[in-house]
Amino acid sequence: MKTISSIVFNILFISCFAQSEFNFSQYFDGADTAMSTSVLIQIDSDSLNLWQIGKPDKLYFNKAATEPNVLVTDTLNYYPSNNISSFFVKIDPIWFQDWAIIALQWKQKLDIEKHEDGGIIEYTNDGGVTWNNVFNNPAVNNFYGYDESNKDTLNTGEIAFSGTDTTWRDIWLCMDNSYLSIWDSTLFRFTLKTDTLENTKEGWMIDNMTMHTTLLHVGIHDKQTEYLKVYPTITNGIVHIEAEKLFEFHIIESMQLFNIKGEIVKNYGRSPTKFYIDIDGHPDGLYYLKINTNKRSMTFPVILESP
Repeated sequence: MKTISSIVFNILFISCFAQSEFNFSQYFDGADTAMSTSVLIQIDSDSLNLWQIGKPDKLYFNKAATEPNVLVTDTLNYYPSNNISSFFVKIDPIWFQDWAIIALQWKQKLDIEKHEDGGIIEYTNDGGVTWNNVFNNPAVNNFYGYDESNKDTLNTGEIAFSGTDTTWRDIWLCMDNSYLSIWDSTLFRFTLKTDTLENTKEGWMIDNMTMHTTLLHVGIHDKQTEYLKVYPTITNGIVHIEAEKLFEFHIIESMQLFNIKGEIVKNYGRSPTKFYIDIDGHPDGLYYLKINTNKRSMTFPVILESP
């Protein structure tokens, strides 16, 4: 159980930390923020791109979270069929401490045809050569705030926001800056993708976007007593890895999965210190997972049992 003094320390630490870090915001109202402290939005220049900044005037999308403006897939019209519209948000890791958890936070409403059309969020660390969906992604520290009923697998197989939710939801997308700092920058892409069927849906509306560090996921719980936690050790596939939170640069540099003969059956590259792997597809039995962080190496037995 936490002592009162440790709780007070955490509150004071978070307060001091919050005042020393950059905080970026974008409320889409022009004069609300300075360029140096704004979340910079780049809207794809394609002439068919639906994303607009302005005052919404639709049935469900009729008011900004902070008036007057929002970022929305057309301020007036339903979205068309057979369209792909994107905007981009950049995170540069030098803006934040190496060890920080970075939160990209925004408010949103949805009115998207279920299963057929979707709002997809991806990120790239290599300038757009590869894009990674943020849903069910082991490199994402935390992603929450949305109604689970609006998380959907589209007919294309992509996981996306879909369906209707006319409540302003406060969305948090969090990533470990030690991991992000391996690359020069990280670019997020928000895309509304529609199929060939016409409908009368309003799309995706976003407001009050901020980018900041957060300790809510790492500073208000009891301190992890072991350096590395691996669980469950008897699994049908998924194995979670969590390292002790250190207030310095800290990543998993590599992992190796060994079979009972001592043979490497799977290699894993660099990853954040909160991560998971899926060993399903290997034969049932005993394995050893060797985890190499930039601080130390440890090996854990893991038993794979098919359901």
